[in-house]
Amino acid sequence: MYNTSKLVFSPRVRKSPYFNSTIKYGAQAFSVYNHMYMPISYEGTVKDYNNLLNGVQLWDVGVERQVQIKGPDAEALSQFLTPRNIKKCSNGQAMYAPFLDFKGGFINDPVMLKIDEDCYWFSLADGDALLWVQGIAAGFKFDVDIHEPDVSPLQVQGPNSTKLMVRVFGDWVNDLGFYRFKEVVHEGIPMVIARMGYSRELCYEIFLQDQSKGDELWEILWLAGQDFNISAGTPNVILRLEGGILSYLADIDRTNNPYEVGLDWMVDLDQADDFIGKEALREISLKGPAKKLIGAEIQGDPITLFNEEHLPVLIDRKKVGSMNAMAYSPRLNKNICYTILDIEHANSGQEIIISTPDSELKAITVDLPWLERA
Repeated sequence: MYNTSKLVFSPRVRKSPYFNSTIKYGAQAFSVYNHMYMPISYEGTVKDYNNLLNGVQLWDVGVERQVQIKGPDAEALSQFLTPRNIKKCSNGQAMYAPFLDFKGGFINDPVMLKIDEDCYWFSLADGDALLWVQGIAAGFKFDVDIHEPDVSPLQVQGPNSTKLMVRVFGDWVNDLGFYRFKEVVHEGIPMVIARMGYSRELCYEIFLQDQSKGDELWEILWLAGQDFNISAGTPNVILRLEGGILSYLADIDRTNNPYEVGLDWMVDLDQADDFIGKEALREISLKGPAKKLIGAEIQGDPITLFNEEHLPVLIDRKKVGSMNAMAYSPRLNKNICYTILDIEHANSGQEIIISTPDSELKAITVDLPWLERA
């Protein structure tokens, strides 16, 4: 799957607290994400995928850096940064809360955790959103302290994840609601445990609050999971596509707005508070989006190359959009992909051609997602 090109580790790029554990347990390839090394493969995309579906998996997602906003204006600034109505969020609750620019385009798509009335974490996708938040706070004179705290997420994924979490942390895990979290100190290790994660499978996210304890936390989980078929894994393109989950800078970027990519449900134009991009989104909501994200199923034999490059999509030899990511799903027995098409063509059942450097692939558009949450 990977050629002989190498990524050289350097102090210019940070390592997560779990880096040594990822090497110990077989990480074979890395990418750079938020100026940090992120493992992207252990035994290959399909084998890692099958391992998760048949057990429990640890994902080093320490690259999901946090922006902490704390102070008298923490709620006001947090609300100004996102079109979500965060006043509906209570302490101990999380919500998906993307950052938009003044034209309604995505700056980042973090998950927000309300730690306290005057303290919020935003768990970032790739991009320098810390600088964006600091700039907005300074320019609009919000009374807050903004920094990157010592917080590094580790995800526990798969059908045996609840069993593992209960064994390690206790029966209270069974009662943890979706997108809810609890602050915990376990064996002297401070953390926040949330019922959420980057797939549609059963999953949890552990926000470690002491980077010196990363390998220790990994080993506690690893040893406890031996009879649960535990393995090491990474955010997986097959899982992402099956579940209709978006990857910032892969599927969406600053040129996209929520109405184009099925995230209009998070935009609250009726709330009294202002937020960045509100007027631009109001105009888009009235006119309608110019393009739309939709799934597609590619005909032919199973695809062996997992492509996340943007490729032209054609109808009657005319370019009408792009294909953003494709993979073969073993459990669906289908080649699946995301496309963003001009709005007049973005209907389920539309025949399209995906133009690759080597061939033209026939596909038919379908609604997202293929799989609902476990």
